[in-house]
Amino acid sequence: MNLTQLKYFKAVGIYQSVSMAAEYLHISQPSLSSAIKDLEDEFGIQLFKRTHKGMILTNEGNELLERATKLLSHAEAVERVMQDMGNRKKSLHLGIPPMIGSLVLSKILGDFAVANPDITLDITEGGRSELLNLADDGLIDMLILPHYDSFDSRFNVLRIGQLETACCVSKKSPLSKLSTIQPSDLMHSPIVLFKNSFFQTELILNWFSKSNISPNIVIQSSQLSTIENLVASGNGAGFMFKELTKENQKIKAISLNNPLKLDVSLVWKKQSVVFSSMKRFYNYVKNTSLLAK
Repeated sequence: MNLTQLKYFKAVGIYQSVSMAAEYLHISQPSLSSAIKDLEDEFGIQLFKRTHKGMILTNEGNELLERATKLLSHAEAVERVMQDMGNRKKSLHLGIPPMIGSLVLSKILGDFAVANPDITLDITEGGRSELLNLADDGLIDMLILPHYDSFDSRFNVLRIGQLETACCVSKKSPLSKLSTIQPSDLMHSPIVLFKNSFFQTELILNWFSKSNISPNIVIQSSQLSTIENLVASGNGAGFMFKELTKENQKIKAISLNNPLKLDVSLVWKKQSVVFSSMKRFYNYVKNTSLLAK
């Protein structure tokens, strides 16, 4: 068994298809099939059930996939540590939700990237829970996340600032005349939300639930531009940070009856390897007003 075989096995386990895994790895299908067969012969077990629907992991295959994923993550970490110690180009994997990204990415890709040309930035956008899971698995180095409560003890936190979530409607909507808004005001309005994996969506659904109101959700998306365009065109009420709507002449941001203000922090996993790129980004964030304090 070697790391290359495990890498091939993991790809087939994830894609459940030799052809798709081969395309992803940029190798031939026979080479991939041979690697899987060699592993099965070495261990004397069947790792996959070959069906017309694809390659389905056996119980033994699932066990190997779990262990191989951890082993490969450790191997990648070792490789990054050694590269970090050398003079090769360094990397920084950042996780940022779309709304936060719209507020801070231009500064990061400008100021930080220009000041650190030897660091390659890899940006992943997604919901809070999804990004935390990726960080927990060692696939993301640092996160910039909104939060209402404190993070658990697995993570280090550096507070950046605070943002307010508001109900956003078209300025042509009758709701735009309100100074604050409560769930009952939205009983007959279509609602557009981010997907359920997004932290803010969880808070908004709880806001409705406390008033025993079921919102009329017409669409959920992971794309900020989609939500913003639907709100601006009058197709629904949405929920975004007030700071994002200041330049949009078609949207009115209305504070909730109980204002929803969220802290925004730089987050990274404790006991993980701290690369020099992470130290530099920490110092940059600490000394830069990415958001109003």
